[in-house]
Amino acid sequence: MITCLYYRQPHHDTMIDFKTLETFMWVATLRSFRRAAEKLHTTQPAVSARIAQIERFFGIRLLERDRRTVGLTPKGQEFLTYAEQLIRMHREMIDAIGDPSAVRGLVRLGVSESIVHTWLPTLFKRVNEAYPNLELEIEVDISPKLHDSLVSRDLDLAFLVGPIGSPHIHSQPLCSFPVAFVGNDNMLSRKRMTLEQIVQHPIITFARNTQPHIALRELLSRHGLRATIHASASLEAVVRMTLDGIGIAVIPPAIIERKAEANKNLRRLNVGVELPDLNYVASWPIIPQNVATQKVAEIAMQVAADASEERSKATKS
Repeated sequence: MITCLYYRQPHHDTMIDFKTLETFMWVATLRSFRRAAEKLHTTQPAVSARIAQIERFFGIRLLERDRRTVGLTPKGQEFLTYAEQLIRMHREMIDAIGDPSAVRGLVRLGVSESIVHTWLPTLFKRVNEAYPNLELEIEVDISPKLHDSLVSRDLDLAFLVGPIGSPHIHSQPLCSFPVAFVGNDNMLSRKRMTLEQIVQHPIITFARNTQPHIALRELLSRHGLRATIHASASLEAVVRMTLDGIGIAVIPPAIIERKAEANKNLRRLNVGVELPDLNYVASWPIIPQNVATQKVAEIAMQVAADASEERSKATKS
């Protein structure tokens, strides 16, 4: 296995290993020696020493430094392109011939709650089966906050509502959940309800500034209607309040399928209006990405596809 790049110059030998290349990539991406050190779980002097090693070898300055930020020189930008290619080839080689049990580390994963209540347990199972030495650290939050955590590099990967407009974030389509009005059978006996009848009850939905909450308000506004809207960051609380007859929920019906009580007592209401689907993406920062993050994203896309196919078959049957 290749573990380093060995260069020979007339007057001295210098070894630039992949750890040093990756350090340069993190500094160039995060624009900070301190943040690169935090990401690599090392010290700032160690990061500075690795960068100095590369600059001494080439005899040029790759980074422009000031008190607050770090920028690339023209030669630094050119070097970054080659470094990215080498790191990518190195990881592809490991991925192709390596032992899955050798994939280790921690993936900080951000997840929207709709996914927590649908196929996230299946993802955990499959990741554990494929990579038993890989750890997942889960953060559950609304999509806007997950996006901010990706941008700040506090998450390695996130499943959130897209699309993502940031040029520094890479995204792949993940899954879609239809959103509907859901009510308690004990409270609502009508087979069909108008939107005017719906707003006679409190409406319970996602937190403010989320897509379903915004879409609900826009729908009511277009029809000239007002309603009491209870917002919650906890879908568990939304489901519980709907079961207790406090109001009508605006949620993806898919989240109640795994909940025995909810599946028995809640139903999608025929209102005759459409709410936009929740379209989720798997997103990660465009940075020196480790093999583990890519593997979790790939497994998630397959799990999401399988879950979508199962729901489609259930609907047709």
